[in-house]
Amino acid sequence: MGWQWCFYFQIIFFGILFVILLFGMEDTTFRRDYNEEVLEGKILQQIKSRDAAPVDSTEKGMVTEVGIQQVTSKMSSEESEDSSIDYSIPKRTYWQKLRLIELEYNDKRSWLTIFIRPFYLCTFPAVIWGGVIYGAQMMYLSLLFTSQAEIFAASPYYFGANTIGLTNLAVFVGNIIGMIYGGPFVDWLTVRLAKKNNGVLEPEFRLHAMHVPTIINAAGLLAYGLGAYYQANWAIPAIIGQGLLGIAMSATGGICLSYTVDSYHQLASESLVLMLFLRNCIGFGFTFGFQPWLDHNGLKVVTWLIFMLSIIINGSYILMIKYGKACRRWTKERYEKYSDPNYGAISLFGKK
Repeated sequence: MGWQWCFYFQIIFFGILFVILLFGMEDTTFRRDYNEEVLEGKILQQIKSRDAAPVDSTEKGMVTEVGIQQVTSKMSSEESEDSSIDYSIPKRTYWQKLRLIELEYNDKRSWLTIFIRPFYLCTFPAVIWGGVIYGAQMMYLSLLFTSQAEIFAASPYYFGANTIGLTNLAVFVGNIIGMIYGGPFVDWLTVRLAKKNNGVLEPEFRLHAMHVPTIINAAGLLAYGLGAYYQANWAIPAIIGQGLLGIAMSATGGICLSYTVDSYHQLASESLVLMLFLRNCIGFGFTFGFQPWLDHNGLKVVTWLIFMLSIIINGSYILMIKYGKACRRWTKERYEKYSDPNYGAISLFGKK
């Protein structure tokens, strides 16, 4: 079909998505006043209360679950009793929800304020750590996409352009496995560890799942880079190496994102923006600098260097497990201050 169809297909896909989003995605701007910490505080108080503990000591493991269910049920009933619906307010029509310019329910803060707020979190170790870990995945992607054609088109593989493209199926399958591991499995593991911690969930519980991606990522780098350098069977770099990297990259991204959100859930939006900013900066540097690096040092040296970097960068989760809680305590006052959505509000006429 020719290389031009790579772009034609994207135009078709994005065109279909544009129509779906234009007519199917309603306005979702809504500023919530509900304070989750009120519920969390009551749950913790209920867990610590002896009134919630069963008499039978064999049912000690059920204390946490019973306490949470009681408080959550109580909060839900209180919410339904305290809240009221004003039926005099007309419900917005379908087309009103789709209008391009929203003046009634939009965020009243200036765009400049919203733009600057993520950079307040530059002193939050969990956010910076998550951004660096997330950005490091771009380094591994750069290795794959910069060297694929160079490796598989040459001796001893002599793959054609179509076959080289099909080697990315291993990354695709690995990403699916990594999504399952970094999503549902990590959630299950975190809840399990929370139950062992008397029902108190700490964000660092998610980092215990980083053991596997750290090892798999390093193994995938060696299988891909060194396997190709020593001209091993094509399945080692193409399937094993790229597949393991796909699993590790997808799982690691999910873990570091969810860990940061759990650490500062009231600043989740700002945290994600700053992490993506850091990731894109790292990705930008490696995208343009990787090929000269590969040409200068060769595949073997570059593979070993990236392998060592992956161990250091991904393995830093051990430090966050040990010191993450202390870092959150250190940022507690700033977190409470920045959680105010109007903190640091800036107008066109100067700072408010």
